[in-house]
Amino acid sequence: MNGWLLAGLIIGVVVVLTMRVIGEPLNWRDLLAPPIVLIIIGVVGMANFEELNGGDVAWVVGGSVIGFAFGAARGATVKLYEKKGELWQKYTVWSLVLFVVGVATTFGFGLVAVKFGMHPEARPYQLAIGISFAGEAAVLFPRGLAMDAPFAKDKERPWDKWAKERPWDRLNR
Repeated sequence: MNGWLLAGLIIGVVVVLTMRVIGEPLNWRDLLAPPIVLIIIGVVGMANFEELNGGDVAWVVGGSVIGFAFGAARGATVKLYEKKGELWQKYTVWSLVLFVVGVATTFGFGLVAVKFGMHPEARPYQLAIGISFAGEAAVLFPRGLAMDAPFAKDKERPWDKWAKERPWDRLNR
């Protein structure tokens, strides 16, 4: 993986963790979209690896099970509460402990996999992170539905405004 891409991915994870430690609104798009996008990117990267073999796939599946399990366990430790009439989430100390232990376990599993013949390039970081956040979402989504407060409204993003405009409106400016 490109060094800049890896640095960007690490910065992104640190930002997400920081926001969740502080506490942030829990909306369904932020809960579901990042894992889906990261998993798709990871699967495409894996599929484009020309030397991919069955052993690589087996190791990735094993690592994915571990990552999903740690994500689900982490999701069970997240504090859900109502604030401003909406659902919010906040990581607890246990959430952070499970994040660190999950990363260490997945990393260790990856080292063992490479030692036993897995191609290191067949294990995309995006897939591992996406699977972990998918495990968390698999627990948080039903927990959120069971709460009295509704999921937070989606925050408007710059591209939402652009998507609402008609293309010819941009030409008339």
